[in-house]
Amino acid sequence: MATGEASVHIDRPPDEVFAFVSEVANNPLWRKNVVRMEWLDDGPMRVGRRGRQTQRVIGREWTVEAEIVEWDPPRRVTWEAKQGPVTARSWVRVEPDGSGSLATGGADGGFKGPIGGLLTRLAQPRMLKQALVDLEVLRRLLESGEQTPAG
Repeated sequence: MATGEASVHIDRPPDEVFAFVSEVANNPLWRKNVVRMEWLDDGPMRVGRRGRQTQRVIGREWTVEAEIVEWDPPRRVTWEAKQGPVTARSWVRVEPDGSGSLATGGADGGFKGPIGGLLTRLAQPRMLKQALVDLEVLRRLLESGEQTPAG
């Protein structure tokens, strides 16, 4: 299993940062590998809400169905893969940080299957590097004031 976490300071209030990152429909705007996302149910954000997200990882598209397993606005949201080629939990944590926010994204898990361990070891360094790039894109988007939460 792989684990990684990265953080970035964003010069925006924590509730604004959380509103943006917790709405997964915004993921394609700041997460390079996300190709598309859709909710599988209606209603407000809550523990148990399910969605489907397709990412391009290691040159291949992977679709994962995930469920919100922790919902603590405006501090933390955690998703857990329920169907797909990976076992994973992903989270975003937002904390006050001086005049703005500290946004931390993390994940643990790995690929399933007979070569899952190998794929996980190959993907982990790239995934952490991409997480840092994605958080920097998030910072630029939110600090520019051009993005507002989708939903």
